[in-house]
Amino acid sequence: EGDPNSDAFLDTVEAIRDQTDGAPEGVEVAVSGPAGLTLDLISVFSQIDTFLTLVTAGLVLVLLILIYRSPVIAVVPLLAVGWVFMIISAVAALGADRLDIIVTGQAQGIMTVLLFGSGTDYTLFISARFREELRRNEDKHEAMRVAMRGVGGAITSAAGTVFVATMILIFAALRSTSSLGPLLSLAIALMFVASITLVPALITVLGRWAFWPSRPQYEGAGAADEHSASEGIWGRIAAAVTRRPGAFLTTSIVVFGIMSLGLFQYQVTYDSITSLPEGTESREGFEFLRESFPAGESAPIEVYVVLEDGASAYDHIEAIDTMTQRLAEYDGVASVESASAPLGTQGPIGADQVAASVEQVPQEIRQAIDEGSGERPEGAEGEADPELAEAVGVYASTRDYVSRDNGVALFNVILDASPYALDQVEEIDSFRQFARAAAEDAGLDGEVLVGGETATNYDTKQANDRDTLLIIPLVLVIIGIILGILLRSAIAPLYLLFTIVIGYTATLGISVMLFKYVFDYDGVGSLIPLYLFVFSAALGIDYSIYLMTRIREEAEDRPLTDGVRVALSRTGGVITSAGIILAGTFSALMILPLRDLFQLGLAVAIGVLLDTFVTRTIMVPGIVLLLKRWN
Repeated sequence: EGDPNSDAFLDTVEAIRDQTDGAPEGVEVAVSGPAGLTLDLISVFSQIDTFLTLVTAGLVLVLLILIYRSPVIAVVPLLAVGWVFMIISAVAALGADRLDIIVTGQAQGIMTVLLFGSGTDYTLFISARFREELRRNEDKHEAMRVAMRGVGGAITSAAGTVFVATMILIFAALRSTSSLGPLLSLAIALMFVASITLVPALITVLGRWAFWPSRPQYEGAGAADEHSASEGIWGRIAAAVTRRPGAFLTTSIVVFGIMSLGLFQYQVTYDSITSLPEGTESREGFEFLRESFPAGESAPIEVYVVLEDGASAYDHIEAIDTMTQRLAEYDGVASVESASAPLGTQGPIGADQVAASVEQVPQEIRQAIDEGSGERPEGAEGEADPELAEAVGVYASTRDYVSRDNGVALFNVILDASPYALDQVEEIDSFRQFARAAAEDAGLDGEVLVGGETATNYDTKQANDRDTLLIIPLVLVIIGIILGILLRSAIAPLYLLFTIVIGYTATLGISVMLFKYVFDYDGVGSLIPLYLFVFSAALGIDYSIYLMTRIREEAEDRPLTDGVRVALSRTGGVITSAGIILAGTFSALMILPLRDLFQLGLAVAIGVLLDTFVTRTIMVPGIVLLLKRWN
């Protein structure tokens, strides 16, 4: 009894599991059902918060040390992210307590990797430009002022796109999705403030020592020319792309198109049981059930009839039986359990026995059963009368299907097929109409409601489809507006949005193939496509913004081709490093034993890497060079 999120409820489930330990040899016992599932999910999330934070922080630290070969600068983003993480955790707790904001374990995990990924990216943008300016400016304060003038706009726009994209989630119909909006957007806003205040302050205080042992030396105002843009691997890549932009662009689009073909294998799954790791007790219990009984036993469709005018279900047993038999005739139904058939339509108890038990069992015994005490008055006749004892048993078995006030009748509809199968989920709308007609035909006047896992998944699908059709266009429009303002261009936002869309379809296509043929998943989590788009679009566009602002800066004093080559060569290293770190932080979600977070982490990591090495390196420069000044 009670709220499934309460400690008392969960402690009771734990106690039941303790009671079932030590089963005889050859007997397997699992405490499962919705209560066991809830306990296992909460247990998983309670274990991942600290673990995920430590793994993500450790991964970022290692990658930064490898990239910069300096232990000093590697600590700066961790300090900034750690500070913001503590603040946002406190604010989220306050919001959950005072404003009824939902903060789920899934939201906390996503927020952690988003903070580490974006915070590290912004720090990389600043530190890379600062190191470059230290060669041209002897004074570290002036070097930071110039660096922030160069990257401040890009960081502002990058943070703005993530802020807006995540805030748009608040318009989602699903609360699990809409609750992400305030939490993630606030986290990004605080990370942005830290990136333009705390981060540059820390790096400026450290000065050249930030890059120890490879401290940049002052070389004079012409240092940039001496460090030729043609040097290094990114100089060679930039030269190759600028020589043949059309060929590189065409090839990259074809490759993305081929990867997008994986979408033909896309299949959504709503099975919450398989999202848990193998070996979890509740999952084992559901698997025992599925192996030995009709698949629908694990999650019956629940049909509720709320009777009008305070009528009692026991006064309408014959009508309930008529409706029970009618529901059993629906295609794909294995059995129906109700007050007239508490052991199922094929069971030994029928409507006549139930009606007789109501008449035969004394009022005081029925009252004790109705109140849930299960106690019979001392000296009750049923203790010595076998017929009365049998009637008491029949009556007691009906109480699972009648509310305590007797005003609501429940029908458990058990399917032959898996209640999580997509075709069963999509059948719910037709079944709801059938159930209402069945109640009307049986003469049961009242509201008919259809619930249960299958119906919940149908409603979730409807809401998620609506959210996808609303949020994806909104995100594209807002990102397009931000890009137009930043670049002062009507053309550039259009092709940058095109790269977002084709990159997204390629990412989802290749991810679907990996989920199905490598990791052997039975489908893709229902929320993965929407979350993937929001994160890949908002985070991936950061690198295009950083590149485009540098192209605009370099093209002011030189031909566009040279400006693209110089910008690509000088941003290649930092953007690649940022992309690898961002992909690494999201891939940290793959260590968690939950299907949906694993799939999200892998898909976003793939999307970020494709954006880093293909979209930003080949597609965007290629389009810029082909359009020339039309940009």
